[in-house]
Amino acid sequence: MMNEFREAIKREQGRIQRLINLTDQNGGFEKRGSLIVDSRISGIYCYERCGKTKKYLGKSESEAAKACLRAHFLEEKRNRLLFDEGLLDNLTQQYMDYNYEAVFRALPDSYRKIALEDFNDRRYEELKQWAAEDYAKNSAPFPNAKIHALNGLRVRSKGECLHANILLNKGIPFRYDSIITITDSYGNTKNVSPDFMIQNYDYSLTIIEHLGRLFDKRYSLDFGEKCYWYMQEGFIPGKNFFITSDDINGGTDTQAIWEVAKAVERLFFAK
Repeated sequence: MMNEFREAIKREQGRIQRLINLTDQNGGFEKRGSLIVDSRISGIYCYERCGKTKKYLGKSESEAAKACLRAHFLEEKRNRLLFDEGLLDNLTQQYMDYNYEAVFRALPDSYRKIALEDFNDRRYEELKQWAAEDYAKNSAPFPNAKIHALNGLRVRSKGECLHANILLNKGIPFRYDSIITITDSYGNTKNVSPDFMIQNYDYSLTIIEHLGRLFDKRYSLDFGEKCYWYMQEGFIPGKNFFITSDDINGGTDTQAIWEVAKAVERLFFAK
């Protein structure tokens, strides 16, 4: 979570800097006087006051009036961007890391002779250990394209890569392509492998599937069957089972994946 916050600040700082550069290119910021507007029945007349002198610019639709307004608008926008840039810079410098190691490092050396394991988030450590354990994995071959998440994990598609990277940034441990055995009400069993499986703080499970080839009839039918088995295990779409997919042209809806990540995060922390 801490890392996600800092990364979000860094992204916003970059965006602000790009906007400042763009504003500088469009503005020029030559010194302009105050814009004075005089409304009359015959129209709106605009003037520019510089010290004691007053220059007529024309009516409100004139290019000179619009140029004066544009310069003041861009100057105000630039000032606000510079203010926000400084604010975020100060926030980044002042924001204190509150994880176990950072807090413990801040204490005097003599205090470190006493172990404080109880102050660590034991449940989170358990969840990380659960995700890192050896588990049965889907043995299907990977596609020719080598796609890797930020932690080096090889995944099968760009959509899965987006899911993995967002979960990593949010600090949510997960198992990828793990095999689970499900028994239905008739006693039949089947092995299925969700793309992502997450154990939550309250010990419940969440799964995510990203579909990349719904245009393929066999692929779609197979997924329909998987949904049957997931339902047997209590995984309900939109509740603890989330589905995203590529479109017919292979495009991936990043916003949809982000919305799923927010829902998964709420379940993870049992909020």
